[in-house]
Amino acid sequence: MSNAAMNADRIATSYRWLEYAAFGLALEHARFDFLGYAAEATRVLILGEGDGRFLARLLGWNRRASVVVIDTSARMIDLAQRRVPAAERSRVEFHQMDAMASDWANGPFDLAVTHFFLDVLDNHEAAAVICKVSAALAPGGYWLVTEFQEPDGSARQLHARVWLAAMYAFFAATTGLKTSRLPPYRDSLARCGLTELDYRERRLGLIRSQVWRKNR
Repeated sequence: MSNAAMNADRIATSYRWLEYAAFGLALEHARFDFLGYAAEATRVLILGEGDGRFLARLLGWNRRASVVVIDTSARMIDLAQRRVPAAERSRVEFHQMDAMASDWANGPFDLAVTHFFLDVLDNHEAAAVICKVSAALAPGGYWLVTEFQEPDGSARQLHARVWLAAMYAFFAATTGLKTSRLPPYRDSLARCGLTELDYRERRLGLIRSQVWRKNR
């Protein structure tokens, strides 16, 4: 989880290791599931990048795209900047700002990326940000979304609810996060003109990586 409704400065340095302790490499692998959709992108928007692990992989995968990174945490931005090779720095713009701000949406982008970002927004914020990103996407553009979810099935749902309650409590205590439940982000993505093309699930459905496309 990282961004608009919280500031991750306090946990930035240790976030990677906290993630590994809780989930092993599951979150990291989920971020990269659909990286192939970034191969032809020329302009990329990343909201809540965190410590830069996805950004570094993206820059190595796609040698021509320009990237705009938005994050509220100055410390996370600093960590992400350190992961960018010197030869690639001219391709990346970093902006420390809230995703609800209006001055980052200078599209069109042909790829948007949000990994464990929408889960820190309340219902209203998530719907507003999703439609804002959709408006900034070019027709036919892709959106890589990796998120937590409450899957169907009583045992799977109970497992997810226990984990989500623990995570929201942790981030409330360490980052000041006010949100305490997942927004219906998939419904908002569909309402804002996107169609889900593919997905993969991990950890009994708690983790869902997805690729969406803006309808032409």
